[in-house]
Amino acid sequence: MTINRRGLLIGAGVLGLGAAGLGANSVRGRRLLGRTGPDGEVPSVSPAAVVRKPWGAVIGSGPPVLALHGRGGDVDWWVGLGLPQFLTSAGGGFSILAVDGDEDYWVDLELPEPVVAALGVSMGGFGVLDLARRVPLRAVAAISPALFPTWEDADVIKGFASREIWEAHEPLRHTGEVTAPVGVWCGREDPFHDPAQDLAARVEAQVRSFDHGAHDNGYWRRVMPEALRFIKDRL
Repeated sequence: MTINRRGLLIGAGVLGLGAAGLGANSVRGRRLLGRTGPDGEVPSVSPAAVVRKPWGAVIGSGPPVLALHGRGGDVDWWVGLGLPQFLTSAGGGFSILAVDGDEDYWVDLELPEPVVAALGVSMGGFGVLDLARRVPLRAVAAISPALFPTWEDADVIKGFASREIWEAHEPLRHTGEVTAPVGVWCGREDPFHDPAQDLAARVEAQVRSFDHGAHDNGYWRRVMPEALRFIKDRL
């Protein structure tokens, strides 16, 4: 995983369904009918402080928690999701270090300094589960982790340079190596629901949440308070 030398520190120190694709059983159709659960809302509180620093710089006070975004995102994606407000609402107590990735999956991530826990969404969920095999963590919160039971599934997204790299890092293939406390959240309407549920069982996740929800911001905002509480309770 190539990482830009830019980081983001959050909380430093602190209608008809007849059209194609809109059937009642499609994810979009179920959303329009309100069947994927309510969208989460960003808390109406002051956001935690956001500080931009070079990758590898001293990241401030409070136990550092790594945050890995999904594919196509960057550190600013977390701000758009409302993570600074969610952190304030959670009562703080730790800092979140977010870093820029790219379109390739989070593999062989090298940290310039220790982190105590990790939070990841989608591709980031894959990344934190892989990281937990190599780095001792107090908590791993994987939200809608984008996992692939087979190489054929993984190859579709072209996020891995080779089959060998996927095999070496796919969390589903290495569940016995994850010893940190894990929480997994994934919506029932999410295409990654089944592999996420499989992984949660195999790593004996302490939290396994599989309520209605899609692979989108509405679901991620809904479960973010519980994911942050899961981390905070284990620091």
